[in-house]
Amino acid sequence: MEETRKPPRKPRAKAAAPAAAKPAPKAATKAAKPAAPVKAAARKQAARAVPTQAERDQMVRMAAYFRAQQRGFAPGNEWEDWLAAEAEINALVEPAPTDRPRKAPARKTPKA
Repeated sequence: MEETRKPPRKPRAKAAAPAAAKPAPKAATKAAKPAAPVKAAARKQAARAVPTQAERDQMVRMAAYFRAQQRGFAPGNEWEDWLAAEAEINALVEPAPTDRPRKAPARKTPKA
């Protein structure tokens, strides 16, 4: 068994040169690469991410459950919980229409 053992390592001698003399690692010497710009289309898609019907149903179920939990699971208000949860999720998922000022109608000129 003595034959298969490796001989013990010798302790390394301390370097006489200061640590500043070492070359910097490659990552530190290279300038940081700027991140790729996010395209406008990608931002719009992320903002308009619409859940699937199954995801929407799951969101409604959870919202209805939390409403029932807040009222102590008292029987008799299940429909109200569900409808309120649907309204809440619809408001979150569907974008609200923006209020844009309407153009003034063109005035008719009187005939002379």
